[in-house]
Amino acid sequence: MATEDSNKVLYDILIQRLELLRTLDKEGDSDRRRHVARETKELHAPLAHRLGLYAIKTEMEDLSLKFLDYKTYKYIAHALNEKKAQRDAYIQSFITPLEQKLREAGFEFTIKGRPKSIHSIYNKMQAQRCDVDRIYDLFAIRIILDSPLEREKSDCWQVYSLITDVSTPNPKRLRDWLSAPKENGYESLHTTVLGPDDRWVEVQIRTRRMDEVAEQGVAAHWSYKGVKGSIAQREGDVFVFTPTGDLRRLSAGATVLDFAFSIHTEVGTHCVGGIIRNQNVSIRQKLQNGDQISILTSPNQKPSADWLNFVASSKAKNKIRQALKEIEYKSASEGKELIERRFKNWKLEYTENHITRIAAKLGYRTISDLYQSLATGKEDILRLREVFLTLDEPTQYVRREEKEYIPKEETAGLAIEVDMNVKNVDYNLSKCCNPEPGDPIFAFISVTKGIRIHRCDCPNADNIRERYAYRILPARWAKKS
Repeated sequence: MATEDSNKVLYDILIQRLELLRTLDKEGDSDRRRHVARETKELHAPLAHRLGLYAIKTEMEDLSLKFLDYKTYKYIAHALNEKKAQRDAYIQSFITPLEQKLREAGFEFTIKGRPKSIHSIYNKMQAQRCDVDRIYDLFAIRIILDSPLEREKSDCWQVYSLITDVSTPNPKRLRDWLSAPKENGYESLHTTVLGPDDRWVEVQIRTRRMDEVAEQGVAAHWSYKGVKGSIAQREGDVFVFTPTGDLRRLSAGATVLDFAFSIHTEVGTHCVGGIIRNQNVSIRQKLQNGDQISILTSPNQKPSADWLNFVASSKAKNKIRQALKEIEYKSASEGKELIERRFKNWKLEYTENHITRIAAKLGYRTISDLYQSLATGKEDILRLREVFLTLDEPTQYVRREEKEYIPKEETAGLAIEVDMNVKNVDYNLSKCCNPEPGDPIFAFISVTKGIRIHRCDCPNADNIRERYAYRILPARWAKKS
């Protein structure tokens, strides 16, 4: 059974292998050098990647290439070194206006130029079949924010919005590891934007904490004695294994169900239990460091709202909510079909306005709730007929939330203020709800369209709040200065 001691052994093996690579030039036997390099490339570098040790992984890959294809390694290294000054100057020209924008917005940050590794460039040359000069994303920077834990995600998305105000992003190159971190704990927001002279620049956005985890990986959560650069274990994190021995990092209080969702959504939605130490356990069973888990599934199993009360990971919660919404949507569709069929048989014509009023009279919050109750048998279709026959002429729907911030006669010359902590931002009014002066509003950081202003009673508001709360900013109408 794997333990924290075995984790230490893995880390020690990687450190020893890296030290061997660094001194491999002294090895006289060229076959021996190639054997060590190939073994490192195929075994040790992927293991370092799996553990999130990106600095170690990168150096291993570069040194392996050096001993496997010295000519190509030297060529790329020389090309990068030859144009280093030119590359640094370009990066600085990109960073300067961005630094000003971030300072104006009130952020505390560090920006670093991040050179591509030789091995990474080599792979791009092979994939794109071109010379090093033709690689389009040689330029890369990393923005590291000094943000409190509760504002990490929202700050990263705000910075993304500011960057896209300055430079045009490539939507196909957006990588969101904030909403769904990698299995090894990596969190960051990656995008590629068009910089000066129409050259692509990769931008990574993360906080100081995220950067520390990215640099140190899973090892950042383990305690080692006698290992140079050891890092204390983050309280509560749980390290477990799949039946095949793959390592998984889960958050504090993680259960068998959390583990199932970390494997695959379908495994999670159909999970009925697990096997730990040859014993059957429930989906609620909390995991311990070193546990090796096998998941039991059933095609008849369906997610329950109760699951949200004991899962610990955000990934599991999001997948459960998504599955519940799909179930609700299916039930609502079945309920709607039932109404349409029965009303047609009764030769009764109705509109959506009729159904809305019927739902309100029967005490339902939405017509979707009514549809679901019909589909599940909780509501009798005959009650709908009785209420329908008592309805008078339908009245025009009136928006529930009244304008309450600013009287209509005072709205001339108004502007919108977005989050007092973020200044000088551009925004657009959302077309899905068409906010007007005086409407209660909020701001949302979209991926491709910058900051969008929505009414608080926008038809999409509930979905936005539930799925992307960290990308919402306060906003209000205010007089132009």
